[in-house]
Amino acid sequence: MGAFPATDGQAVARFRGRWRDGEVRGVDLPRGSVTVIGQCFADDGRLRSEAARALRNGDPSALTRLPGAYACLVLRDGELLLLEDVAGQYPFYYRYSGGQLWFGDRPAAVAEAAGIECRADTGVLAALILCPGVPALIGDSSPVEGIRRLGGGHALHINDRGTLRRWAYEPLSAADPGSTARTIGGIEAAEAVRKSLDDAVHVRADRADRLTTDFSGGLDSTSLAFLTLAHRPGELEAFVYHRPGSPCDDLPYAERYARLNPRLRLETVTGGIGELSFQGLDQSGFTEVAQPGAATRARTRLRLRHIASRGGGLHLGGEGGDALFAAPAAYLADLVRPGSLRRLRGDSWALARMRNVSPTSVLAAAVRLSRTPMDTALRQLADRLERPGEREVSWLDTIAWWPKPGREALWLTSSARRNLVELAARRADAVQGRPSLSAAEQWTLCELHASAAMQRYLSDCAREFDVWPQAPFLDHGVIRACLALPASLRAGPPAPKPLLTTSLAGAVPPEVLARRTKGDYSSEDYAGARTASPALRALITSSRLAELGVIEPASVSASLDRAAMGVGAPFAALTRLLGVEAGLRAMCDGHERGDLP
Repeated sequence: MGAFPATDGQAVARFRGRWRDGEVRGVDLPRGSVTVIGQCFADDGRLRSEAARALRNGDPSALTRLPGAYACLVLRDGELLLLEDVAGQYPFYYRYSGGQLWFGDRPAAVAEAAGIECRADTGVLAALILCPGVPALIGDSSPVEGIRRLGGGHALHINDRGTLRRWAYEPLSAADPGSTARTIGGIEAAEAVRKSLDDAVHVRADRADRLTTDFSGGLDSTSLAFLTLAHRPGELEAFVYHRPGSPCDDLPYAERYARLNPRLRLETVTGGIGELSFQGLDQSGFTEVAQPGAATRARTRLRLRHIASRGGGLHLGGEGGDALFAAPAAYLADLVRPGSLRRLRGDSWALARMRNVSPTSVLAAAVRLSRTPMDTALRQLADRLERPGEREVSWLDTIAWWPKPGREALWLTSSARRNLVELAARRADAVQGRPSLSAAEQWTLCELHASAAMQRYLSDCAREFDVWPQAPFLDHGVIRACLALPASLRAGPPAPKPLLTTSLAGAVPPEVLARRTKGDYSSEDYAGARTASPALRALITSSRLAELGVIEPASVSASLDRAAMGVGAPFAALTRLLGVEAGLRAMCDGHERGDLP
């Protein structure tokens, strides 16, 4: 928590709560101070050197180029600079009023520090539930009224006169959607990605006293485990989750891949009924208003207990891999141009075959998207929200600016939906005629920010277990290397992640890189919805979201019934709604106790 200018003449920031060793590192120098928050792996000498340079010349850019993933706070000559990490794993929230700035990493706590009432922003909550992939709707708002979110890759500066300035120091939009070059500054893209990822794993393997890893059998976590083996002697403990009777096929793959290296010691974390999805949502312990991993909380805690029982320490996971390497289908719109039409036809045919849809319908969707600017898409969203229906959302709907809301739009009250319609219309007017990211690049950034939020949630859950989960894919260097290429060059159907497999060829066994499937845990969602049905109904019946006028409990309950019967439900949206509900209760209860998250 911090305030600027400091009202009591003391330090600008105070770190309260439970922080891990090395999670907050500071350098105090005559010209000012630099604090890094998160996973900064620069040694003390380099951190001090870069801090001194930034304080001397006023250029903080080098501070964002150190190894790792971290936010940065710079105090220089009576001025304050906040730099949120590139992905948004270590966020800054703030309130600016009357030349005074209050900031922190939890919006409710910032409201408390600023002396304002902690009230939920119902418009933001509705957008988070229904339209999380439409960043224009939320902008820099937070789930708490009057509190702003800085955002991944953004900077905030305030001088001693109270003048505030905000900008994107890492816009991640340099990639030309029409590019055909696979080099980054003269270096092959695959080579740049491999080096950045290898460096991200190496620095952790070299410095951690105790290191374990996920090993689901999927491409992301399994690749990280094999990269770790190259930089660390001895055995490596790896963990795979499995529930007996589940049709998910991750375990056989994990067991097969573990046999490829005798130093891998695979541990199976066996789940039961208590670890199905949607268990324990009525319990306390949530730390954010919107909890992205709330639905799988019980499963997460089981895994963390197993890791802790083996000694805890640093634990590697593959979060972020899908966001960076699995190109969204919207990239097809970038191929609607002379010179790329042959590839457009080929990729459309390959994706259509994978999804069992008509190639003509894929081509039509790509052409339609290529001719739809963002402001038009926002107006189309407003129309859809104004007239919601029971239409099922299909994979073809992902060839668009953002995921289209389906029957879950009926969950919102008429007033909440009307507010979103009006907001979408205003945002459409604001962005009309302005340059923007392509639809595919916007999808990628939204997925990246969602991965960062999920990793932050996992990290918060793990604090009580003395485990520090880290995601090398979310390191600044890895993100920059991947997103220097446009989405169209990160795609190559039917291969799911061609850039990653090309980058890791020779470093990871070919059997691992050859897997094209991904573990499907949807059966646990349906089984969990049946098991938790009474508790979920009680949660919705006494819903805080309903009290705020955001949702219609009867409509949500109808979807819960469908999920319990296994006849189809919008599980992604349901997960978001329940995560917001659980986090909102934690915020409200914390406010009543005077113990805000």
